[in-house]
Amino acid sequence: MRRSIAIILLMLSFNISGCLGEEEDSEGLILATTTSMRDSGLLDVLLSSFKEEYDIEIGVVAVGTGAALKLGENRDADMLIVHAPEKEIQFIEQGYGNSRTTFAWNRFVLLGPSELDGPTNVSEAFEHIQDECIISRGDGSGTHIKEQEIWRSTTISLIEDSSGTHPSSESYYSIGQGMGAALNMANELRCWVLSDMGTWLSMSPQLDLVANIWEDELTLNQYSIIQLENEYQSQTLLFEEYLMSSKGEAIIAEYTINGQQMFNPGQPNQEPSSNA
Repeated sequence: MRRSIAIILLMLSFNISGCLGEEEDSEGLILATTTSMRDSGLLDVLLSSFKEEYDIEIGVVAVGTGAALKLGENRDADMLIVHAPEKEIQFIEQGYGNSRTTFAWNRFVLLGPSELDGPTNVSEAFEHIQDECIISRGDGSGTHIKEQEIWRSTTISLIEDSSGTHPSSESYYSIGQGMGAALNMANELRCWVLSDMGTWLSMSPQLDLVANIWEDELTLNQYSIIQLENEYQSQTLLFEEYLMSSKGEAIIAEYTINGQQMFNPGQPNQEPSSNA
């Protein structure tokens, strides 16, 4: 049970929650993934279909990307699904992972109390709202990493502290919690928040927030599977092959929430360069 205990301790240290089923002990195959991939519902469909075809059970630990990468670094997971490309490439280059393959993507969306009229891209949008109420996950997740990347792309004077990179504003709230909590808080306080598309679509019926979407490189949200050195190598590689197969791609492309397609299979044209 050493690995299960290590996972729980890491989750506590990141102040996050995950789902660790009974089958996910030190003897089981564990996938560490992002809360956004779990909460979208797509992962359950993929894992169920994969199990039906190959009779292989995959346990899931859902955390932020930063925590998932740490689990991979400590060998407390057997493969990863994450969505912070630069961090993933660094993870591979440092020798913690064997390979990285992008299998699905969508976009990040800026949610708020109104539609923004004027900004032609997400960087301009962040400049527009810099002095307004903003909710940040502040948890080292892929969404938090992307938010900081967007702030750095602006002309705004930024500060660096325990909450990461952000503008100096009394209306900027870093909550250190997951996407669902951030959306609920933004909804209650009428604030702005950066969200992944999947969580937004799944929660939108309960929220009074407006989605502002730009199709530029900064809003790309890519989900990749990272292979790790472990005793389950044949099974983890088989799962990757399944995600990239025509059947896996069809499941990804056909998965919808409220009638809207959530993910695109494969990888976008703007995929970052990597030798991994």
